[in-house]
Amino acid sequence: MSVVIRPAERLPKDYTALDLETTGLSAQRDRITEIGAVKIRNGRIVDTFDQLVDPGTLITPNITRLTGITNEMVEGMPSLEAVLGPFIDFLEDDVVIGHNIRFDMGFLAEAEHRILGFTNHFMRPTLDTMTIDKHLFPSERHRLVDLIQRYGIADVEEHRALSDATQTYQCLEWQRRYISCDAAVLPQS
Repeated sequence: MSVVIRPAERLPKDYTALDLETTGLSAQRDRITEIGAVKIRNGRIVDTFDQLVDPGTLITPNITRLTGITNEMVEGMPSLEAVLGPFIDFLEDDVVIGHNIRFDMGFLAEAEHRILGFTNHFMRPTLDTMTIDKHLFPSERHRLVDLIQRYGIADVEEHRALSDATQTYQCLEWQRRYISCDAAVLPQS
């Protein structure tokens, strides 16, 4: 007799939801300005990580308009070199959840290689709420703001790391409930 694992049961109940704010879109050229993460155990927040980071470069007015993070806010904040170790410790061995998680993990992996050498703390299982949403609602838009509005979580995306990580966690838990209702099926990975 084979055991059937329902799609929602494949989603982890223990994980860390992550979001970064950055000075731009290139992991090679741009730098992290904020790390936000929520540690989830059995579907509930048990801890948070929220840290502004001095990127060592100027934040452009466009990025400030998007995130609200100014050069003055990051002045005197710890460098990524000082923040990366404590953040790696915070992650433990968790699966990392994110919205367009490849972007965030790419920035972290690039920073890790630049700062610590060739370690692989960010080569770990991830799950992307955007990818799940594309399977659940293929004809809809899939930005984080689209999900939080469609799922009834919030009206606006703040573009701040801890807030966006929290909304990403809420999206995954909404997706879990939706899939549990047998209204949708996740693709096999």
